[in-house]
Amino acid sequence: MSYKSILILVLSLFLFSCKEDTKKEKRYLPSSGGTTNILTIVSDDSLWNGAVGDATRAIFAAPVYGLPQEEPIFTLKQMKPKAFHDFVKKSRTFVELKKGTPKGIKFIKDVYATPQLGIVISGKNNEELISVLTENATLMTDKIKLVEVTHKVKEMAKNRLDIKEVSDTFGIDLTVLFSYRIAKKTDDFVWLRKEIKNGDMNLMIYEVPYGTIKNDSLAINNIVKLRDSIGKTHVPGPVKNSYMITEKHFSPYLGTTIINGKTALETRGVWDVKNDYMAGPFINYIFDDKKNNRQLVLEGFTYAPQIAKRDYMFELESIIRSIKIK
Repeated sequence: MSYKSILILVLSLFLFSCKEDTKKEKRYLPSSGGTTNILTIVSDDSLWNGAVGDATRAIFAAPVYGLPQEEPIFTLKQMKPKAFHDFVKKSRTFVELKKGTPKGIKFIKDVYATPQLGIVISGKNNEELISVLTENATLMTDKIKLVEVTHKVKEMAKNRLDIKEVSDTFGIDLTVLFSYRIAKKTDDFVWLRKEIKNGDMNLMIYEVPYGTIKNDSLAINNIVKLRDSIGKTHVPGPVKNSYMITEKHFSPYLGTTIINGKTALETRGVWDVKNDYMAGPFINYIFDDKKNNRQLVLEGFTYAPQIAKRDYMFELESIIRSIKIK
């Protein structure tokens, strides 16, 4: 065997060994944990109880838009740096506030557990910490929410409902928990429902011709009209001549988002029932599907009077965000 051949063999063995070591290192990383939408904040009490803590809460505990009662985006759990060890480091998401270091932000992935997202906020003083927080508010909340949605979808996939009939009707793949049932189905409309204590969670799927809803100044009015017509046709109330409509005294939020490569209009607001006294939050996504000459609509809404609804709506949003359009 020539010297060149021996050298190539040695290098190959070395590279293979490095890859194996990397695999072993990843393999021994513990699984992350934590309750959905609970965010660990690693911070000294002096920061947490002052202006930096106020700025942190204003971002991560801001109210979720569209809920009848005020509820935070994330439930915050403050932890002193010296207490951030052992099982606590396995938190799925955490934000660390570090004072006395150069100003900046760092996103770290799978350091103490997997899957895990950590965000380290640094600054020489309180003003710099607050500046980094406010400048990166949307980016941070979006990244944390993506981790939470991904985790939720993964968990739901373990107990997934067989919705082949729905998938075939609309040409989609969707991760839905087995606890949902088909409440109504027509050729162009499906309503899935899950019973909960004192109420229910609901998911509607339907389609309209491509271009029905445009992202322009009339978008929100046209979405409300579409919702109300669907409610009148498919979602009756408990008494005669009652049906679901959009609450007229609560201005819906309208924005755009990207879900699995597809652009969607996102609407959040409150529904109520015409000629009755029922109400609750809804989220509505309208996907442009030019390939199939349609707009696909998925909407989640919850009826759960007098109890917290954030996590119910988060589950519905996670189901919708699992969509893959064929």
